[in-house]
Amino acid sequence: MKLRSKSTLLMVTSLILAGTLAACGSKEAATSPTGKPAASTVAKLDPVTLKIMFPGDPPANWSEVKGEMENRLAGSLNVKLNVVFIPWADVLQKRQVALSSAEDYDLIWDNNPYQNIAAGLYEPLDSFIDKYGPEIKSNRSAQLLEANKVNGKLYAVPLEVNFIRPWTFVIRKDIREKLGIAPIKSYDDLVKFMYAVKEKAPDITPYIPNGTEHTGLKMASMLDPKANLAAISNYPGLYTKGNDGKAYNIFDNMDPMIMKNFEQNHKFYQDMILAKDALILKNAEFAKGKAAVSTFNDFGVALSTRTSLEKSVPGASAEAFSLYDPSMKMASTFKAGNFIAVPVVSKNKERAIQFVNWLNQKDNYDLLAYGIKGKNWEDSGEGLFKPIKESTYAGIPFAWGWNSKLDRIDASLPEDVIKLNKWQRDPNNFTTDILAGFTFDPSPVSNEIAQLSNVGKELYDPIILGLIEPKEGLAKFKDKAYANVKKVQVEYQKQLDAYLASKKK
Repeated sequence: MKLRSKSTLLMVTSLILAGTLAACGSKEAATSPTGKPAASTVAKLDPVTLKIMFPGDPPANWSEVKGEMENRLAGSLNVKLNVVFIPWADVLQKRQVALSSAEDYDLIWDNNPYQNIAAGLYEPLDSFIDKYGPEIKSNRSAQLLEANKVNGKLYAVPLEVNFIRPWTFVIRKDIREKLGIAPIKSYDDLVKFMYAVKEKAPDITPYIPNGTEHTGLKMASMLDPKANLAAISNYPGLYTKGNDGKAYNIFDNMDPMIMKNFEQNHKFYQDMILAKDALILKNAEFAKGKAAVSTFNDFGVALSTRTSLEKSVPGASAEAFSLYDPSMKMASTFKAGNFIAVPVVSKNKERAIQFVNWLNQKDNYDLLAYGIKGKNWEDSGEGLFKPIKESTYAGIPFAWGWNSKLDRIDASLPEDVIKLNKWQRDPNNFTTDILAGFTFDPSPVSNEIAQLSNVGKELYDPIILGLIEPKEGLAKFKDKAYANVKKVQVEYQKQLDAYLASKKK
């Protein structure tokens, strides 16, 4: 249905949103038990300004998109938005300061909410979502909602489109073609390309991965997908494998593929394939034209990366190579990587959830994710969109509404990349990991975790990135970290055993 004017748009949006408003004092709209609007007339809601914390920088054209959002909201939820963007380098610290000092935020993006949940800083949302969030529920799979509860309650809306944690190598296509190298089809091809860059294009660094994020357990797991290797949270030296319900550490049970990965990275570093400053450099260097290969949390090349690279290096182009394959039978915990939560101190909890529900309606999701239709993007069919290159808008749906039912795939991506994206968004393509639904409470070993985190940055990260010889580095790391690694492992296993036993009852 095409909307012919802004007034029509406001009227239709108002009617649609009436179905999401439940009784909340004399000013709220009544709903039936099914979430459909009741027969009574909807009273106009009192005006509210929601204060929201998002990570990163505002997208280009943000003010225009925000203005259109508020125009739509004026005729329905009567909400204005005070959106605070926090730079990535500061977001963790400033989020904790805001929560601990009870700042007046109504919604906060969080990528690891469990400590804040344990501290009682986030409001349980089940009753609010039952009343005000029909689209929040209908646009998320049962597996996703269930797996992200803590002690049977949902404390934050899970934001996820992928049922595995995808990542890919992004490659300078123009350099590959200039060197006369065929398209990359295997990891061995990729390694040969990086060495060819070292030899024939010495002005550019062959490989700048996104820190340790993809070069550690994630890389090892892709070299042997059937092993089902995965890091345990961000605890250095701990991992799971084989979907067997056991926690392992790299000192007592070093998996051969993990060690092979460490050794490969060390060779890359010795041969000057890896950047000498790999500990501090991230994938942003690729978009600046400073790397021939990097790693990103996407299948394909994101629009923002392509646009930035083309601006930095006229004539440059990028392509992606993935180690994933849709024929893989992988396990998923269905854990989300991003959440949006309501702090307990919020004075606008009902309206905050109504707003999140509003964001989970198709036209509104499209607006905040892709910008103004016809100016920033075009509809390319069910589940697809085409960005308008002359007026791009790179929204951040991962921070407020991500879900696999409404999120669109860039139609300009190669067909194989579109296929991978569709594959990873279907929960039926994955078996359920034994860890699904399990949430570790770190508080009994919080001191050990803090110490382990500090030692990990000092001694484990350089091993992962190949800066030191693995056996030598592991010996130093074990000397300082083994006691804490073991205590965290034992506590993790204790809680996991109790969880698995409770499932059998």
